[in-house]
Amino acid sequence: MNIIKVIPISRGIGKETLSYFTGAEVNLGDIVEVPLRNKKINALVVDIEDVANVKSDIKNADFVTRKASIVKVRNLLSPEFIEASYDTARYFASNTGGILNSLIPKIILEKNIPADEAGKKSTEIISVTKKTSEKYAMQGDDEERFASYRSHIRQQFAKKQSVFFCVPTVEDAKNSVKQLEKGIEDYTFILHSKLKVKEITSLWKKIVEEKHPVLIISTPSFIAIPRNDIGTIIIEKENAKNYRTLARPYFDIRYFMEKYAEKIGAQLILGDILLRTETLWREEEGELIKATPFKFRSLFTSEETLVDMRTYKTSRSGFKIASEEVEQLIKNTKNNNDHLFIFATRRGIAPSTLCADCQNIVMCNYCSSPVILHSSKTDNEDENYFLCHRCGEKRSANEVCKTCGSWKLATIGIGIELVEEKIKQRFPNIKIFRIDSDSIKTEKQLNTTVQSFYNSPGSILIGTEMTLSYLNEKIENSAIISIDSLFSIPDFKINEKILYILLKIRNITSQSFVIQTRNPDEKVLEYALKGNLIDFYRNEIIDRKSFDYPPFSILIKITIEGEKNKIIKEMENVKNILLPFTIDIFQAFTHTIKGKFVLHSLLKIPRNKWPDKELLDKLYSLPLNITIKVDPESLL
Repeated sequence: MNIIKVIPISRGIGKETLSYFTGAEVNLGDIVEVPLRNKKINALVVDIEDVANVKSDIKNADFVTRKASIVKVRNLLSPEFIEASYDTARYFASNTGGILNSLIPKIILEKNIPADEAGKKSTEIISVTKKTSEKYAMQGDDEERFASYRSHIRQQFAKKQSVFFCVPTVEDAKNSVKQLEKGIEDYTFILHSKLKVKEITSLWKKIVEEKHPVLIISTPSFIAIPRNDIGTIIIEKENAKNYRTLARPYFDIRYFMEKYAEKIGAQLILGDILLRTETLWREEEGELIKATPFKFRSLFTSEETLVDMRTYKTSRSGFKIASEEVEQLIKNTKNNNDHLFIFATRRGIAPSTLCADCQNIVMCNYCSSPVILHSSKTDNEDENYFLCHRCGEKRSANEVCKTCGSWKLATIGIGIELVEEKIKQRFPNIKIFRIDSDSIKTEKQLNTTVQSFYNSPGSILIGTEMTLSYLNEKIENSAIISIDSLFSIPDFKINEKILYILLKIRNITSQSFVIQTRNPDEKVLEYALKGNLIDFYRNEIIDRKSFDYPPFSILIKITIEGEKNKIIKEMENVKNILLPFTIDIFQAFTHTIKGKFVLHSLLKIPRNKWPDKELLDKLYSLPLNITIKVDPESLL
């Protein structure tokens, strides 16, 4: 009889480990089923002790030790994988079980793959010789990056080492297979959540048992596959937001994969058309090596045009949706049997405010970003106010235009439905496809729409950001109907995100690329049109440093929601618990769906001081109803 210590593989469990007794043969690293409250959960065995050696501890324990159930999967996770999960949990103030729950495919834990096969590692697979992990970065156009990837994969195969090629979305995985598998089709495998259970189990078994090095192209959730010969982990499109989890535990999967590469001594390659500012800074600091010379000047074949929409005066029917340049582009698309992609921002983004007389956008007095009009709902204020979501400047909305003195300030916003409606009215005979979360409900429907667009010369596809991963073939023409509202998103990384979107669209455009804007002096638009990435990075890193934003600090956001008076008191209690660390408390500018009050607080920790054990212990002591996000995407 043994006492086993396990890590519960589940979300929302406050304890890092639990103890059970079992008479079954159990090994370290096994996945077992254990009872917890009124249900059974999966757990990872991390310690085994003969019951005879801990009798006194059991008698003196203030809890009842329950019996563990069956062993479900043997030897699934390597010690290195568990260590990387532990490090990730510490960094993001989470627990190891929650991290494992996000990283292990559910079907493995649900016994869809037999235990003996799930944990089986061929003895003939040559293990990677453990060495210091080398970390590389690669910035360049898609064609250049994938040419480098193909070369590297074949070099790894020659060394009898496998490659794990990670992508953010299912469609990215499918596209990557087409570009990488030539000549190694028998050893290239694709794994993602859209596959059927039988397909996953079959592929999992083939990958584990294959004696030859393999290329695994996968979304992040299959990184746990037990191959002990992985010599390289490639994180493609490392700037994509999809690598962050949207639910507990809140963490960045890129961080885990970097830690995992360190533990197994594998090379790490981060690649994208535009690397994150933090990644470029790390290369400058010597933390990363250039895999290939960085491409800071992107050269495109398409002809670019920037249209100043302020020249179109607002009429009784409202402001103009499509400029003369875009209308001409639509006509050319129809007449030449070309294709046109029109990008529109998502619905629900806060609008900009402009002067109806001089067409100038209302800007922040401190950082010159567009401000957003808010309606005051607090007890002490009864007037609307402007808020800058970049630097936090707040001022009364009771003002005139600073350019011409007019009182005619109006909010504006262009949603995708409005774009479609206006183009149909103006060009009733042209075929229009639309992709957004409202009109497209399934993956099949999305793929069918994209394919129909490509198969329809002279047609238009109007889409939001979700469309971009599916446009894997060149398009003759592209137009940005409105990008201005994106500058209003409460995210200090928004300039980088806008540039990333524009570069991706321009990269697939072969002839004409048009951007409409009411803020033509915005530098990000100039960087996108000229492909000038080095000046963007230099200015961005200066701004980050002046505000002490990442990579110069680690931001920790603590959020409580609920009844107003109650959570104000609770946040004050959090403030006292965290002393001597100081937090800035501020009200959220949006409410939850249920209309609850939301309160945030923010800590800034020097990058080289995190994780801090004292602060981490204090964060772990907070109740589970409090949300903690380390390195959050948004501060508001």
